[in-house]
Amino acid sequence: MNRRNFLKTATLLSVGTPLFAKNDSRLYIELPKKPFEYYEKKGKQKGGRVLIIGGIHGNEIGAYKAANMLVDTDLKKGEMLIIPRSNFTSILADVRGYNGDMNRKFESISKNDPDYHYVELLKEAILSYKPDVVISMHDGFGFAIENKRAWGQSVVIDELKYKNFELYKEAKFVQENANKYLKRKLAIINTKTFTGTIHKEQKKALTGWCLKHDVKAFCIEASKQLPSIHDKIHTHLVMLREFFKIYNIELDGGIDYLVDNIDKLNRLKKPKITLEINGKKEILTYSKLLKVPSKSEIKVVSIEGQRGDFIVPHGVNLNWRSFHFNNLRFHIKNDYKTLYHIDIKRV
Repeated sequence: MNRRNFLKTATLLSVGTPLFAKNDSRLYIELPKKPFEYYEKKGKQKGGRVLIIGGIHGNEIGAYKAANMLVDTDLKKGEMLIIPRSNFTSILADVRGYNGDMNRKFESISKNDPDYHYVELLKEAILSYKPDVVISMHDGFGFAIENKRAWGQSVVIDELKYKNFELYKEAKFVQENANKYLKRKLAIINTKTFTGTIHKEQKKALTGWCLKHDVKAFCIEASKQLPSIHDKIHTHLVMLREFFKIYNIELDGGIDYLVDNIDKLNRLKKPKITLEINGKKEILTYSKLLKVPSKSEIKVVSIEGQRGDFIVPHGVNLNWRSFHFNNLRFHIKNDYKTLYHIDIKRV
């Protein structure tokens, strides 16, 4: 898919909408489409070409928050495509996979799967961008250097070498250099995706799919057991710094600025929500109860704030964009975190 078609597809995502009778006396709401965000950066100087993917697993906060920080930087050298929230529905729900594990759907996926459009967009992004390397970011359980069954604090490779890709050699460079700056050290995990018998499921994962399509790929994992989100983001940025050295990527001001200002750059602000209730606009920036008459039609016109802001209905299927209800609470979230809420009641 060429760039124009990719952009067009990314803006036309649709999800299932339940059907109701026209004479339903309940309230009706229409929510915005969940965005598929991607950001392309290009430096003035030649360098490598890197694709960063975060948020495939929605409860791995350090991964997508670290990827998100790259969006606000400019490149001095090289090129980068950043997809910080590849599975936004699961991020909003703060679960690994709201519609099942997205990272097991790259080998094949049904067109009826709610994740279908997003998985296909990721594939198209990879094939059309043609990066030198894909880096898939995650937060894993435990500490791999202490427990062979753990995935946290690791660089994950599918094989020591795949075709002409020296995966172990690059992973070793990242491990040795990043560990100089990390209290909890990194391990290297080789899943032996194509030659072993234990981790055959990795063939269905993003990195396995990339390798089969002649795109070099690594997975990097902070630990979920690190004491804070700050520590998880820090681990990711330190690992990325070493990959950037390999691929000749330089940020204006350097990636050290991000490493040193994690908390400052991740401060949250409450977004402004504009609703249209029976044609009349209602603007909200704080928790509020709205009482509206039966058969009212409500539309979320806009969400103005930071990346990751969205409106989430409590207890309703998050794949639905429109539905009927009587009384319902809507959480105004930035990613997993509720910033305020709106209660809408039929009267």
